[in-house]
Amino acid sequence: MNDLRFCLILFVSFLSGCTSTQTTLYNWGGYDEGIYEYYYDPVEAANFPELMEAHILQLENNNQTPAPGLYAEVGTFKLKTGDTNNAISFYKKEAETWPESKPLMDAIVQNLERQTDTEESK
Repeated sequence: MNDLRFCLILFVSFLSGCTSTQTTLYNWGGYDEGIYEYYYDPVEAANFPELMEAHILQLENNNQTPAPGLYAEVGTFKLKTGDTNNAISFYKKEAETWPESKPLMDAIVQNLERQTDTEESK
């Protein structure tokens, strides 16, 4: 009888673990679905960069921290459209918010600023 009770408790524990809802530490704002569409169906996901920027603004207005990499991702979207100054701004926000990304973000910013200075001096 004890074996049956043990199996029943184990089974119920297993089922309750499967049905629990997952919570995440950060609000990604549909990033995972949107980034897939952005790269594999760009026509359908043309507004994805604007949605991510709006999501970041909403988080900032609510005094919440965007998920790691979101500032950098929006910076890359800006860079792809030729908006280097705003891209640099987003890369700097990523470095300030997530210190572990600072070396990479600083290197990207330095390269972009060097390119901008070279283009302006022509």
